[in-house]
Amino acid sequence: MKDIRVNSRSIGCAIIAAVIIILSPLAATAYESASSNAAGVRVDVTPLELQSGKPARFDVRLNTHSVDLSQDLSVVAELRDDKGREYRPAKWEGSPPGGHHRRGVLEFPELATSTRSVELILRDVAGVPVRKFNWQIAP
Repeated sequence: MKDIRVNSRSIGCAIIAAVIIILSPLAATAYESASSNAAGVRVDVTPLELQSGKPARFDVRLNTHSVDLSQDLSVVAELRDDKGREYRPAKWEGSPPGGHHRRGVLEFPELATSTRSVELILRDVAGVPVRKFNWQIAP
């Protein structure tokens, strides 16, 4: 029987390599937040899931100290892709209309498989006619 010796450095390197391999697909799909700060309301949007052929999901945060946030986000939101296709929200899971701080997840139906970029449009938040947020979809 052969004597097999493994040192702790080899094991450590193998573990680090395995973690990098496992996490690299997750890092590739991370999207930057986009913000709009107008009429006393800051809107921050971060894609949670944004892939062709899958539902699009966004973390949406609205913050103000002076305006009542009474918009129904499932009504004032729209998603448009690079081919001009429009998607209406499937659901909003988050804070109800009203107050000065709201947060939730805005979900849209499955994107077309050929989608390469999207534009999230929010209408009439705090009297601002249109707020637009854009992302390229990772291949």
